[in-house]
Amino acid sequence: MNRRTRGVRISVDAGGEVVVTRSPRISVAQVESLVAKRADWIREKITEMEKRPKKILAHFSVKEYKEFKEKAREQVAERIQVLNQKYKFEIGNIAIRNQKTRWGSCSGKKNLNFNYKIFFLPPELTDYIIVHELCHLREMNHSKRFWDLVAIQVPNHKECRKQIQLY
Repeated sequence: MNRRTRGVRISVDAGGEVVVTRSPRISVAQVESLVAKRADWIREKITEMEKRPKKILAHFSVKEYKEFKEKAREQVAERIQVLNQKYKFEIGNIAIRNQKTRWGSCSGKKNLNFNYKIFFLPPELTDYIIVHELCHLREMNHSKRFWDLVAIQVPNHKECRKQIQLY
């Protein structure tokens, strides 16, 4: 139950777990009814989430890498434009790379780098990674001030950090 939720929200996290958030005004019976009605959608999303980690771990040909790199560039650029409206941080270059161990990074020159495999993540995790790197433009550390900045747009950033480790 969440007081800020106006209705019912059903989502499937990166691990394939179904998460239901409801307003206090919505009864458990109403939630159960909605979940039953959305069962096909829920199964579809669980299957989709199971496939994504497999795709991320797959080895791609050079042609596929270039294709996914461009798709990731478009996705990241679009989300940065939206997510940075709140912060209004000055950004240098944005690069998409084939990083082995990182989802993103930020340089002292305000350049943002992202792993092309960000394209395969659920939108909530993609946004978390982008917000995380945007916030490094102000705080080049992981201090309380940094996490407070992240929490402005990703209040569940701790859960996102756990989920991203599944990939």
